Parts: sequence; structure tokens; C-alpha cells
Amino acid sequence: MDNKAEAVMTLYHWNILVLPSEQEIFVGLRQRPETVPPFKAAEDDDELLPFTLRNSSPIQEFDPARGIGFTESGRRYVVIGQPSDPTGMIRMSVSQMMPAKDIQWKFSFAE
Repeated sequence: MDNKAEAVMTLYHWNILVLPSEQEIFVGLRQRPETVPPFKAAEDDDELLPFTLRNSSPIQEFDPARGIGFTESGRRYVVIGQPSDPTGMIRMSVSQMMPAKDIQWKFSFAE
């Protein structure tokens, strides 16, 4: 049973991408549960990264002071800390999805 209203996505490196349509979505890294203890052994040359990249549906509301937002799909997003991308994974992924001229971040990335 998947109750999206109760589903929480926690992003520990994140930002909000402003789409050309002016809609905003969360983009960030989420802990990959199978990589935390007990650690799952890699199978068939699968090198498990400790995170997955997550893009949300359009944001309906976001409280930056609390780091909590809700999306059109009914999911609740919790963002930890300031917008950040220390590995460059978030920006690289978005740059592969859309032209550079269309990429607009809501917040500056913390360095």
C-alpha cells in the first residue's frame, strides 16, 4: 500500500529548479536505504552508491525556514541544510536533461 500523503522524501544535498514553465521542483540526493547497515553486498558488478538522485513533481508549497515542502503528487519533502551540491552530481544531471539556457536555480548553492 503506497500512501503518497504519508511518503516523505528527505534530501540532504538539494536545490529547487525553476522550470521554463515557471513551475518549481525539488532536485537532490536521497539516501539509498540498501546501502546503510546492514550493508548489501554488490552483485554482478553493481557498485552501489550511497544515494540516488531525486526529482520531484511540481512544488505546491515550501517553507524554507522549516525545510518542508509538498508537491502535486502529495509527497512531503524534507530538505536538510542549505542548498548544496558538493559533488556536482545535481548540476551535472540537470545539465544533461535540459539546455543550459533553461537552467535556473531558486537558490545559490552553498560552497
